[in-house]
Amino acid sequence: MRRVFEYRPLIPESAVEYVRDVLESGCLAGTCGRFVKKFEDALARFLGSRYVIACSSGTSALHVCLRCVGVSYRDTVLVPAFTFVATASSVLHSGAFPIFVDIDVESLNIDVNDLEYLLKRLRDRVKAVTVVHIGGVPADLSQILDVCERYSVNLVEDCAQALGAEYNGRKVGTFGRVSAFSFYPTKTITTGEGGAVATDDESVCSIARMFINHGEDKRYHYVMLGYNYRMSEINAAVGLAQLESIEQYINTRREFAEKFMSEVSNMLGDVVRFQRAPPGSRPCWNLVQMLLDVDKIGVCRDRIVQELREEGLRIVTVAYPEPLNESPLFRNVEHLLPYRLDVEKDVMFRRLERCLYVCSRVVTLLVPPGLTREDAYDVADIFVRVIRRFCSSL
Repeated sequence: MRRVFEYRPLIPESAVEYVRDVLESGCLAGTCGRFVKKFEDALARFLGSRYVIACSSGTSALHVCLRCVGVSYRDTVLVPAFTFVATASSVLHSGAFPIFVDIDVESLNIDVNDLEYLLKRLRDRVKAVTVVHIGGVPADLSQILDVCERYSVNLVEDCAQALGAEYNGRKVGTFGRVSAFSFYPTKTITTGEGGAVATDDESVCSIARMFINHGEDKRYHYVMLGYNYRMSEINAAVGLAQLESIEQYINTRREFAEKFMSEVSNMLGDVVRFQRAPPGSRPCWNLVQMLLDVDKIGVCRDRIVQELREEGLRIVTVAYPEPLNESPLFRNVEHLLPYRLDVEKDVMFRRLERCLYVCSRVVTLLVPPGLTREDAYDVADIFVRVIRRFCSSL
């Protein structure tokens, strides 16, 4: 019988016990502060960060990050075009405007040269740069930090896919002034829905805590416009149970991903190119991103993905099929703004060739936490068989 590989979170038995504890207590909201506080403290210890603020989603965490570094109306924020929509939509929710940066074809992360080009063009109109560690592979933080410091802009890390990834011996999410994490079901750990903000800056922590709780600094006393972005006790209980075994979650993913990539590379050569991690980094491999040589294979990427899924690899998808700046939302974004933006059209609506190239060829393998090294052989075998079906010369 053919095996079907689907994505399922790995929820330990202790999560059931913790959730039962929450339900029996009768105190379910994040304001109760029991499991939310434990979750925040455990995550802070894991990251090596002074402060962690649990949120209702990764998207809300990004919104919080931007608010904490002062992003507001008429500001611009530089973001990569190859990412999930929340990286850019959170900028719009802050009243600011996202300017899209091209990516490096090898790393699939933000291109440092294009980043510097835009900072030179826009100068003091840029309030922040949001860097994404796509798929759990760290961006080249040394170069990015150097550029941001030279142009005096805040660095925000979007670590939605990168909890547990490391750069030069430090966890990603501890390099920028503030960082955002996601705990959606396909992430390193899940709370069902949830996110977090991490920072070493006490003032950022203070703003974040007020912002997620209606702008309240003490009971029924409001000092800023805020939102209800709190995480619930139930979500925190589920997340805490996984945090207790997070190293195992990360290590099994690494072992699976590295073996899968090794097997496919040995059998298919340069027909499949995998995302390259920068020197000194250690990915957590939330996703395995690969580029197919569709010319050599002789069939379009979407047909290959369809065949892979029909063969049982339902963990195969495409992230992402188009650059964000090419989507209708951002092509017509001027109509959403209550002001006229003082940015040249050739900057606002650039064609990002490298991102277009990647989006037309990328195939994404979701990496569930429960797969083993032996599973990697089976997944690689299916993958190779499908590719060879179209390209008999391999």
